[in-house]
Parts: sequence; structure tokens; C-alpha cells
Amino acid sequence: MKVYRVEEMDGDSVVTSHTINANTPWVAAETATGSEVTNFRGDEQRWIRVTNEADGVVNRYAFK
Repeated sequence: MKVYRVEEMDGDSVVTSHTINANTPWVAAETATGSEVTNFRGDEQRWIRVTNEADGVVNRYAFK
């Protein structure tokens, strides 16, 4: 498993932050938020930023 920092965002501001152990950033996002997410992030104000703690790769998701 990898370690991810999952941040729920409101625009550019962090609302909440969690550290999650998961196999994929997608699973980390859904585990931290307790909600389904989609990998298509348009111009939503609320969104999820997932950062792999080991290599710094950032993924962006929207709430479904």
C-alpha cells in the first residue's frame, strides 16, 4: 500500500486533510471522503486533491 495525503478543497483552500494508506489514489479519495468520486474535475468549487507522499504525484477528483 501507498501513503496518500487527501485534501478536500474549496477552490484553492484546504477544508480537511487526511493521511490514507491505499493501493490507488482513487481508493484513498473515496476512503477519506466517504463518497464516490469521479476523475473528471471540471470547474467545481469543491474537489479532492490526492498527493502520493512518496513521489509527490498529485491527482484531482470531483465528488460524484
